[in-house]
Amino acid sequence: MAPKKRTWIWIGVAVAGVLALGLVTVVAAGFLFVTKHVEAESASTRTAEKAFADARARFDGQLPIVQIDDRDGLIRTRVDRPPPEVAEDPSPETIFVMVYDPWEERLVRLSVPLWLLRLGNRGAIRFSSNRSHLSFKHLNLTVDDLSRYGPALLIDHQMSDGERVLIWLQ
Repeated sequence: MAPKKRTWIWIGVAVAGVLALGLVTVVAAGFLFVTKHVEAESASTRTAEKAFADARARFDGQLPIVQIDDRDGLIRTRVDRPPPEVAEDPSPETIFVMVYDPWEERLVRLSVPLWLLRLGNRGAIRFSSNRSHLSFKHLNLTVDDLSRYGPALLIDHQMSDGERVLIWLQ
């Protein structure tokens, strides 16, 4: 009977080792993703304005798809134009987010592949530090709707307290 017990012990050790290796791989992949897709830096208002102007220049003359109104402390959003029936060419692969917080003088850039949003699309994207959320679900926009717009300016908004957010598809 002793050899059978040893076999089960070795099987248990092997399974635990494979699970531990899988966990380490997932953590490393998450770390790699964040370091590749999230960039945060200290920035003066002037530096942030230049970064926003440079990013916004590729959409010169284009109005954002989503309009945001934050008067009276209430945030109201509306889709300015519905998604096209047929996808625009080329189809965007990534959603880019740029946020500036003037109180912390912090500029954050984030890029998320659309395929990743499709995997876990719960609809909410947090775009302001402490008080507001933009929900694609609330706007009745899915990731597939977003990809049909083609490369486009999704949101360009400055809050009354100076925070600014720019979201585009590319």
